[in-house]
Amino acid sequence: MKIRILNVAIVLLGFVGLTACTSQPQQNSSSEPQQVKLVYTDWSEAVALSQLSKLMLEEEMGFEVQLKLVGVDSAYAELARGDADVFADAWLPETQSQYWVKYADSLEKLSILYPHARTGLVVPEYSRFHSIEDLKASETAIVGIEADAGIMFQTRRAIMDYQLSTVSLKNLSEKEMTTQFAEAYKRMEELVITGWEPHWLFDRFKVRFLDDPKLVFGEQENIYAIATKGLEGRFPQVVRLFERMQLSEKQMNSLIYLMSSEADPEDGVREWMQKNEYLVNQWVRNLRPERKKIM
Repeated sequence: MKIRILNVAIVLLGFVGLTACTSQPQQNSSSEPQQVKLVYTDWSEAVALSQLSKLMLEEEMGFEVQLKLVGVDSAYAELARGDADVFADAWLPETQSQYWVKYADSLEKLSILYPHARTGLVVPEYSRFHSIEDLKASETAIVGIEADAGIMFQTRRAIMDYQLSTVSLKNLSEKEMTTQFAEAYKRMEELVITGWEPHWLFDRFKVRFLDDPKLVFGEQENIYAIATKGLEGRFPQVVRLFERMQLSEKQMNSLIYLMSSEADPEDGVREWMQKNEYLVNQWVRNLRPERKKIM
């Protein structure tokens, strides 16, 4: 009888040991942070929104985030292939429409992050130009950004639609464009740039959009967070976060300003989060990971 009891005990101990060994890897894998892949472009509001999303997901929700800097066409293409999860700077329905139409079957809109966006041609307040039509017969160059940006497609169309045969278009980076603008502004020289709002330029200088009677640039844009199709099934909490995120004009402008005023953009965004703690808490309500109980 004692021998039988001893044998049963040995079997039970072996079973418990085997269960512990086989279940341990599952516990480790479940405790590891899940990785969310964000793509972004090198434009002020894109960097600000992407850094904000990264810090929210990592510091408030416990995800691991991979940020990847790409061109706008690549941002849409990587989402469509499933190589990335979210792009938080989709300007629709006009500015990036060619990319949305191309990849729409593999993408989905999560939310409108900013509903007051606008694109167009921008001049200093002192400029003699008031409408795009005023650029006819002018040899003033339009200083733009990367050739594949949506606003550059619109600008090339504006040059055709308004018959601006004497106007040239320069392709620069956003930093080079704003540097040229700042230098021209100091000397009160004429300069036309491809502009968009929100942008820190509108806070730092007295500028305005040129009238666009043909509505080449559209009337108003929305900045969307878009995702690879099926993200809800893998990361429902990530989808909930972006569904809740929406910034007012004041909140967006202050986010971009704080980000651009710091050597490390992440420092400026973290300062913004501290100043807007109530808003952040509303966005991540019930989305934070549960704390492990200490027995």
